Amino acid sequence: MAESTTENLFRKFYGASTFIEKRDIPKKFGFRSKREGSTDDGFPDFFKDMGSWLIVVEAKSGEPGPRSDHAAAVADVQGYMTTNAVPHTDILGIAVSGQSEESLRVTHFFRKADAEEIEELDEPRSLVSLEALTKHYEAAAHGDPLSDAELRRFLVRLNERFHKDSRVRDTERSLFFSALMIALDDSKFRSVYVSQVIPDDTRLVEGRYLNDEIVAAVKRQLAKKVNSESKQIDWEDRFAFIKTVDIPLDEYKKIISDIDESVHQPSKRAMKRDILGRAYKIFLSRAGKMDNKNIILTPDHIKTLMVDLARLERDDVVLDTCMGSGGFLMDAMEQLVDKAHGDEKRIEHIHEHQLIGMELDPILFALACSNMFLHGDGRSNLLFRDSLVTRARAFTVSKADEKLRDYVRGLHPTKCVINPPYENDNPINFTMSAIEYLKEGGRLIIIMPNNTLSKGANEKAALAILQRARLDFVIDMPQQLFFEQGRGVKTSIFGFTKTSNGHERDSLVTFVDMEDDGHEVRTGSGRRDTGRWPSIAALIGRAVRDGMESVEARSWRSPVFDDQGTLSARGVRRNPWPQSESHDLEAAVAEWQEARAKREETLERMAQVLTEAGIGGFDG
Repeated sequence: MAESTTENLFRKFYGASTFIEKRDIPKKFGFRSKREGSTDDGFPDFFKDMGSWLIVVEAKSGEPGPRSDHAAAVADVQGYMTTNAVPHTDILGIAVSGQSEESLRVTHFFRKADAEEIEELDEPRSLVSLEALTKHYEAAAHGDPLSDAELRRFLVRLNERFHKDSRVRDTERSLFFSALMIALDDSKFRSVYVSQVIPDDTRLVEGRYLNDEIVAAVKRQLAKKVNSESKQIDWEDRFAFIKTVDIPLDEYKKIISDIDESVHQPSKRAMKRDILGRAYKIFLSRAGKMDNKNIILTPDHIKTLMVDLARLERDDVVLDTCMGSGGFLMDAMEQLVDKAHGDEKRIEHIHEHQLIGMELDPILFALACSNMFLHGDGRSNLLFRDSLVTRARAFTVSKADEKLRDYVRGLHPTKCVINPPYENDNPINFTMSAIEYLKEGGRLIIIMPNNTLSKGANEKAALAILQRARLDFVIDMPQQLFFEQGRGVKTSIFGFTKTSNGHERDSLVTFVDMEDDGHEVRTGSGRRDTGRWPSIAALIGRAVRDGMESVEARSWRSPVFDDQGTLSARGVRRNPWPQSESHDLEAAVAEWQEARAKREETLERMAQVLTEAGIGGFDG
């Protein structure tokens, strides 16, 4: 096993001239020999000066031994990060070992300027492009430039600016925000929006010409890619409401500038992607419009858990048949791009061929297309249409639906992650349609009411599903999961694998009681993580992956068919773990909503009083 092989793999990935190699590293950086007690010069295998921060790299063959294994690469790179003449500079260290692309082991470290501590980064765990590496560095050095808390604060304030004098209707604010984000990505719009003037015709709103430029920019950008299987969509018509937006021109320009500075530009460097989905939730919840029973938005941490449970591999094709604003697909795209290790051709292939989304709601479809456009552009296979090809809780596919079924099958989806509408037995129909679309061996991860398979009216459909797919796991969600949306529905995440053998009668299913997800309800801000969620998610992931019974994960194993062959979808062996006291969720939701309304009324009154006193606005 040769260290030179590892070095060649590193050179091949980044290009021969991207990094300076040890013989050419300037002595001014003061790297010292790795020999204990030595004061001689020494140099890492690869080095790059990024301006305000540095990268040092050590490569080892990976052969077992104190000087050649991965631990040796870690020790050496940490030594160079510590012993040098630039203590006031941030340093990112990379330890690499292995003899092939498949076996390459990579660990990244970060040392803040003037600090002794070296931090091992959780991500990335492979070689990634310099652009991606820069994002990871900036997140480690400065925090995510668009943290959940900062984004929420900005969007709450932005919502109030849209709400003032009924400037933008509550149901259109998410689309309006997405339009401004897209326009800011358009070079022509960026070059002209600041110079827009008030029309001479006083009958027109001040922002008339600016409104026209926004709509034109959106049309230019979104019309570039439209899937031929979609229903016809006129982007100009979809965003036509913008032409009536009436905001004083100077303030309008300031709003656009603030979005650019606080969200648009940071989003290019942010680790989290689903910005428009979060905006949709905030705008509607604060307007009191989260009352569409067919739209239940998946909390971010559960969305990520579900994509993790799909266990994506490099070549997977991910399908979401009710994609909403595209959150599941955004998470899946991030994971697949990470697995591409910076290969631009593969990343393009991911965008063009490995993401499939379907949505019937026109506003949500527009948001999903906008989301994808802003963060990589995986719009090629987003379809604006109804995805159900099996109805009436049966696997029968009508002649009219066969073309769509065959088209999606032809894209070879291997994983499907969905949160379907919960009304009118829709979850059972979405489960069946997903199984119709998936390849043999494909995996379905779906969150739906926990009684979906055990409900008497669905028994025949549940048996039909288990003739075509294996039920792998069921994870019961916390009672308060959809608290912020005023929903008391009790849900579970179900994991299926499509197989011609179906679910064998004696197969064991992993059940998990996730009554506690580490989140608590906080007045005025909804459910927030107390810091325990990452460890909870890790326990659940291991329990599901390894089919474990675990006290810590509250998991157990059970068949779903009893000795007489009767289906017991909640498990023949019931939950063995102690149960906490249940609460009246509907009453708790009502009390929380009332308290939030009173708080917002108080904040509005305080702002008014301060303004009247000439003190200025009040930031709640």
